[in-house]
Amino acid sequence: MEKKQRFTKVISWLFLLYFVILFAERVQSLVRVVAEVRLFAAGFDIFVNLTAILSLCAGIIMLILFNAAFWRSLFSDTVPDYANLTITSGVVLVSGMVHTEYTIPGIQFAAYGALILAMILRTVELSAAAENRASQWYSLIYLTAFSMAIPVMYQLQASDSLLYEKAFCFIEADVMLLLVLSFTLMLRRLFLGRGEDLLLWIPFVIMVIGDAAVLWMRWTDEINFFVLIFAALSAVMFLVGKLIFRRR
Repeated sequence: MEKKQRFTKVISWLFLLYFVILFAERVQSLVRVVAEVRLFAAGFDIFVNLTAILSLCAGIIMLILFNAAFWRSLFSDTVPDYANLTITSGVVLVSGMVHTEYTIPGIQFAAYGALILAMILRTVELSAAAENRASQWYSLIYLTAFSMAIPVMYQLQASDSLLYEKAFCFIEADVMLLLVLSFTLMLRRLFLGRGEDLLLWIPFVIMVIGDAAVLWMRWTDEINFFVLIFAALSAVMFLVGKLIFRRR
């Protein structure tokens, strides 16, 4: 029991680290944008800046109103309400998936690293009681790869068509939001102890179609090799996992 409680407390501090680092990076970007009076410089800027602001504000509200157990768990043996905590994490994640001016990717990855480490420790906590440990760990690796396949919103640079730019922005935003939602729901399943099978068809189909559309529409502008590699890896892991862990 003590070992499990120690992990639970460490997991809570990792979530706090995720929130603090990502909040700090996002706020420094938005403050610098406001200082240069560029918050509403263009249509794309308006969307990504407002999206980041709304995401952070919603995250703060959720942390205050719906995560009392999380705050107690930092200094006691209280177990966080992982359902609310993971959803809050997803809401805040949206702010990191829009490329605002002065974004610092390295700091963002430090925040995501804390979240991934929390995912690993939670899997360690639950693996002892898992019916299929191999499937649980495979699902964790798949979910990590899936999270890296979520495309960050960037503005097109090489298009001469305003209509094409608007269409791309609309599709890119929808894909990003749907994939963040998919990741959040799978993250919730993992932390609630239902992470032995995260190879779900709907998130997989959204990723394949959505990433393909975003990559294709931006291909002549810039090839996003990061998303391409992790989308391909996620697709391979999904199909291989379905073959290995298929249920009779």
